[in-house]
Amino acid sequence: MKKSTVAAAAAVLGTAAAAASVPYFYRQNTELTASHYVFRSPKVQGALEGFRITQVSDLHNREFGKENCRLLALTEAQLPDLLVITGDLMDSYHTDLDKALDSARRLAKLAPCYYVTGNHEHRMSEARQADFYQGLEEAGVIPLRNEAVGLGLGTGFRLVGVDCNQGRTETLKRLMADRPPEELNILLAHKPHYAKYYERAGVDLVLTGHAHGGQWRLPGIGGLYAPGQGVIPRYTAGMYRLGNTVMCVSRGLGNSSFPLRIENKPELVTVILRGEQK
Repeated sequence: MKKSTVAAAAAVLGTAAAAASVPYFYRQNTELTASHYVFRSPKVQGALEGFRITQVSDLHNREFGKENCRLLALTEAQLPDLLVITGDLMDSYHTDLDKALDSARRLAKLAPCYYVTGNHEHRMSEARQADFYQGLEEAGVIPLRNEAVGLGLGTGFRLVGVDCNQGRTETLKRLMADRPPEELNILLAHKPHYAKYYERAGVDLVLTGHAHGGQWRLPGIGGLYAPGQGVIPRYTAGMYRLGNTVMCVSRGLGNSSFPLRIENKPELVTVILRGEQK
């Protein structure tokens, strides 16, 4: 066993022992946090300056307060110009499509709202997926299923969305082909471990989730495990620069097969677009 893995396991045990109290674990898994990041680019001009994108990721059928009132209040407080949902709105292990669609409907009332699939939606049958996407559209949410839309702000703003397993395929290259060089491209994708493909495609900004912050986060180590990345994952939270591409990874809001977070409270992310500093 690698020394890093042994050290991580020892740190987990020490942290768990020190924090072994019901109130601690309750707070870690129910207290919402809001994180803010600034994305700078010379492509951010005019109406895009100060544009606020709030990201909801990996809700997994979770409710924070009755009818998600606490999540909605925190989302509204971010003053979003655009809302994006980067997958796993529902959970395939204890699926409640009505609850997921109700959350989507309430979120869509706060700002224009776009959505891309996560791995949990991807597991549904084609018939159930069709019902789900129809429900999203009726709720006022716009699914982006391997497509791009122009939002016509500033020097040009294109929002690109790919299904959870398409970020590493020719699909993304096709969506990014023949783009005007002055146009800002923002990609909604579920999986951060496809980072090299996002960079190769020439995306300016990527918003992702899926890693759940590494589930348990420890000082000096970060997240301990993420699907698709394994132990001591590279991409779990915050902003990462990959050449000319910046990727923002949300720690997400809910839990799934692993039900417990440590030092990793549910997170709502807002990215603020700014021009280059003078």
